[in-house]
Amino acid sequence: MSYAYRIKIVSGLINTSTNPPEIIGLLFPGKDYLSCELSNSECLVTFDSPQTPANLGPLVKVEIIPNE
Repeated sequence: MSYAYRIKIVSGLINTSTNPPEIIGLLFPGKDYLSCELSNSECLVTFDSPQTPANLGPLVKVEIIPNE
């Protein structure tokens, strides 16, 4: 089973110059992810176990994507 998280930055764009973007390390410090899909508007990161993202304030939205 995998756990996917959608990350969006309110009123901004995600830096796509590196994959994974720096925000992944800030939200999930020290955690190894399975995959990271990246676009300017959002990032989808997948882990093999449930994670608790760090609270970076109201401008960074993190939502879990139901496993289908």
